[in-house]
Amino acid sequence: MTDKLDGDRIAEGVLPSLRPLLRQVTVLEEIDSTNSELARMRSGEQHAHAVLAERQTAGRGRRRRRWHSPAGGNVYCSLGWRFPRRDLLFSTLPLVVAVAVANALERMGLKNHGVKWPNDILVGGRKAVGILAELKSSGNANTAIIGIGINVRMPASTGEDPAQLIDRPWTDLESHLDQVDRPCDRNRLVSTLLDQLLASLQRFESSGFESFRSSWERWDLLRGGPVKLETDEGSVTGVALGVNESGQLLLKLQDDEIRPFHAGEVRVFRDTPIF
Repeated sequence: MTDKLDGDRIAEGVLPSLRPLLRQVTVLEEIDSTNSELARMRSGEQHAHAVLAERQTAGRGRRRRRWHSPAGGNVYCSLGWRFPRRDLLFSTLPLVVAVAVANALERMGLKNHGVKWPNDILVGGRKAVGILAELKSSGNANTAIIGIGINVRMPASTGEDPAQLIDRPWTDLESHLDQVDRPCDRNRLVSTLLDQLLASLQRFESSGFESFRSSWERWDLLRGGPVKLETDEGSVTGVALGVNESGQLLLKLQDDEIRPFHAGEVRVFRDTPIF
């Protein structure tokens, strides 16, 4: 690795106006999961604490999928955040986080990326970033543990060939960055990511999801396209119309009925399925 993650460099790279919101940055060489590591901490240690690892042995994604997490150049980061308010629509938090991540990647020079509902970041139809937001209630507050896995430069090593271990179309950032932005400085990437997350979480707490709606619509890859939604009860097809105030996906069905869906596995069909 040419740019080993450094907690001090990451913290110093956060914007001075946002640095007071960040309590601690911890960088580990190897861990089962950065989300799990944060969850094991006492509640007082979780808030505004960013935990990163060079390698995860049991990285997790949505729907209990494994997140391939080899050492060699990616970012595995979790941030804890305590929300004193209990009246927020936390079902929209994954969408807010996805907007923050998309904004951060744009600042790093990435182009032609977007969000596949609810919070996967895709470039050219292939997944580059996965997000897992987990919420725990305690007393009068909620604590979110937000995990973000970014394929920066995916290594291929003996026994860990990504082509054999990842069951979905994937890509990494450096495959899409212009020459001037490569190699991607992972410490600067994490600082930029934390800038966007800290500002967005503070704004979400005060204003909710509606203040992010226009940004969501900018990054939404599904809106206006044909969608197949696979749920535990079966498959539904329709045209994606964006999301409602609760973050549910709105589908216009063949009979023109508009129905909201809160969970499911989305596939988009054009000439061929790309998700």
